[in-house]
Formats: sequence, structure tokens, C-alpha cells
Amino acid sequence: MTLIVVIAAGLIIGGFFRVVVGVSAIVLPSTLRTLNTAGGIIAIVLGIAALLDLQAANSFLITLLALAILLVGAFEIGVGVARHPPTWLRALIISIGALTVVLAGLVIIDPSAGETLLASVLALALLFMGFRNIVHGITGHHPVSTPIDSRVTAA
Repeated sequence: MTLIVVIAAGLIIGGFFRVVVGVSAIVLPSTLRTLNTAGGIIAIVLGIAALLDLQAANSFLITLLALAILLVGAFEIGVGVARHPPTWLRALIISIGALTVVLAGLVIIDPSAGETLLASVLALALLFMGFRNIVHGITGHHPVSTPIDSRVTAA
């Protein structure tokens, strides 16, 4: 909860600075002044809303983290599908990516589960990705033996 309070305070303080810049910076074009003022007001409102309902802010941050990890898992699957020898490493990358997607999906489907369970699931997904990175670092990155078609690289 401390992190949420710090983020909310940062939003409020940063929002006030944006409003002050938007109101007082007469050297800026009017569109930038308007954007600064509007962005500041939005930041202040979001900061106050986070302070008023810490649990909702916490659930939102957990869901946002789960979405980010879901995307990372999807990219892991894409990396595994690419032609990287050896085959066992490709299989490991794909399986860790799929497991990461499943774990993040569980968090997204049921964000009301206990915070300890959610933190454990997300930590496990990050642990698997770290393990994959270590294995990939130990085995090294080998160039693709099959040449890439020129139609793919033509811009």
C-alpha cells in the first residue's frame, strides 16, 4: 500500500506542477498550455482517486502488471517459434512463454484473489522468464543457419 500512496502523491504533486506550468507559462503555445493544464488536472484527479480507494488502485496495478507479463509471455512464444537452434532451447522458450501467459491469465481472470497468491503467481512467472534468460545466456545465441528471404528484409 505504501507504493500506491507514493504513486498517488507523485501524481498529485506532478499534476499541480503541470497546472502551474499550463497557467503561467505564457511563452508556450496555447495548445501546449491547455495540454499541460488538462494533464495536470487528470493527474490530480487520479491521484486523489487512488488515495480514496487504495484497494481499487492496488487491484488496478496488479492487473496492469499481469497484462505486461502476459505480453512478455506472448513475445517469449514468438521468440521460441523463431529459428533458434538448438531445438530443446526453442521448446523451453515456448513452454516458459506459454506458462507465463497462463499464469498472467489467471491473475487477469480473477484479480480478487488474495494479494499473496497473486504476488506468488506473478513472481513465479518472472522466475521462469529469468531462468529462460539464464539458460539462453549460458548456451549462447547462435546465428540462424537458413538465410532470410530478401522479400522479408526489403523495406
